[in-house]
Amino acid sequence: MVCTQRGQSLKPWKLRYLFTVAATAAVLFLTVFHSGAMAQSDENHLCDDVPAFKLAAEDGFFPYTGMFEGKLRGFSLDIVSAAFSAVGCDVDFIAMPYARCIREVQAGRQVGCFNTTNSTDNQEKFVFHSLPLFRGRIMIYAHPDRAGAFTEEAFETHSFSVVRGYTYTDAFDSSPSIRKIAVESDLQTLAMVSRHRADFAAVYEKVAQFQIGWNRERIKPSPVPVHKLVEYDLFVSFSRIDGHLSAKLARALDAGLEKIRSNGIYAKIDVAWNVWLSEGVQSDELPPKWTKLGIGD
Repeated sequence: MVCTQRGQSLKPWKLRYLFTVAATAAVLFLTVFHSGAMAQSDENHLCDDVPAFKLAAEDGFFPYTGMFEGKLRGFSLDIVSAAFSAVGCDVDFIAMPYARCIREVQAGRQVGCFNTTNSTDNQEKFVFHSLPLFRGRIMIYAHPDRAGAFTEEAFETHSFSVVRGYTYTDAFDSSPSIRKIAVESDLQTLAMVSRHRADFAAVYEKVAQFQIGWNRERIKPSPVPVHKLVEYDLFVSFSRIDGHLSAKLARALDAGLEKIRSNGIYAKIDVAWNVWLSEGVQSDELPPKWTKLGIGD
């Protein structure tokens, strides 16, 4: 018998009410707990019926992704690896130039390629996941002795070194009045500015940070950022040839990205690369790798 503080017993309907509330709370708790466990379990089996697969990674976009000292390395390579690993997917990578990377995926010879914008044009050609790998900023770089502020008129009156085959913005790429000097790498775009062979260079900010630090004897004096051209979210583009597989991998990548953002792994990878770019590059240290940060294997 349950009693009140005044020694009075509870009426039967109150007992039934309290029992119902307690039972309902217990059921809700178990349901939430079970759903969370099931969701966790489901996440860990997103690739159970998918054989080990390879993604094409561009080889010249370091420190995002590219060849460094003969090995494929990079921030977004670490992010993609960690995200798929978080949901039990076995992924490997093959390095190739970006233009070929995109062609291979569009033709169905590779299942996916990164790093790609999800522009309207690209969305018609490829399958995309929802959460971006990262957000990149393209800056305009100038010689440090250039006088005066950068203005929009400079696009009509000065030369810009760019990487052949790269996309910047629709307006920049398609404008016949912007004098572009196409070269093979961002090392060359920045070196041209430092040697007064081009007025400006359009380069992703972290790519420039790496090139100027690592190749400081070849890019001297160091160009400086003077204008933000654009910011982009970057993604893995999956092939539409096998739409079923691509949709499954896109869902798995989204689940993995969400997981590593919530558990702190994404932030640890981001910090490690930012520290290396600001300090390690100058002292010629090797870049980080996510499996060696104490957060995965």
